[in-house]
Amino acid sequence: GFDALLLRASGKRKRKKHRSQTRKFEAVGSHRRIEARSADEVERLLDAFFEMKEQRFRKMGIANVFGDDRTRAFFRGLFTQALAEDKPCFVLHGLEVAGKLRAVTGSSRSGRRLICEFGAIAEDELANTSPGDFLFFDNIQNACQTGFAVYDFSVGDEPYKRLWCDIETQHFEVLVPLTLKGRALGQALRQGARLKAFVKNSPTIWKLAKMLRRKAAGQTPPLPTEDEH
Repeated sequence: GFDALLLRASGKRKRKKHRSQTRKFEAVGSHRRIEARSADEVERLLDAFFEMKEQRFRKMGIANVFGDDRTRAFFRGLFTQALAEDKPCFVLHGLEVAGKLRAVTGSSRSGRRLICEFGAIAEDELANTSPGDFLFFDNIQNACQTGFAVYDFSVGDEPYKRLWCDIETQHFEVLVPLTLKGRALGQALRQGARLKAFVKNSPTIWKLAKMLRRKAAGQTPPLPTEDEH
């Protein structure tokens, strides 16, 4: 259960932070966790998510992978169609504070595993209160209460994930060239992957790379967040 999980994951500190966040949210207005159970709720949560991501990617100076109309239509269809299932295989959750969505997550279900596929927060006056972290706490608690054995943060290594996780799955990319041209391309892809891994595994170089990327896009640094999905 959730209590047992917290015993392994700095539970006292997490509960204290969650109580502090609750007080800060209540000082602004009422707050609630939402699970999209209708087409209108799917539309609302996804619209908020797309807007959050658009602002985030613009500040980071990178292309918005959720900006294309066909991509957005795909996700709307995916989560809306899942509503017809007894146990939807795709589900949206949101944290609403004072009538505004401050964080959104999209998850998939696989057996007794709940996988957080993406998430985002609103970069507004409550961003420093870590609404994404608050929503993760509630999502994980609910997952424990409803019988899930694993809460999966999906692909990608981020500090906020390591605050919860005690299981790590290693992923490997396998390239099998079939021609001379394929071998040349495979070698180039491997070198590119090694370079990317080297940059991302060096905090100093990765910080510099992100700073240069933002400057190239003419943006100021974004707020620290828990939405890098």
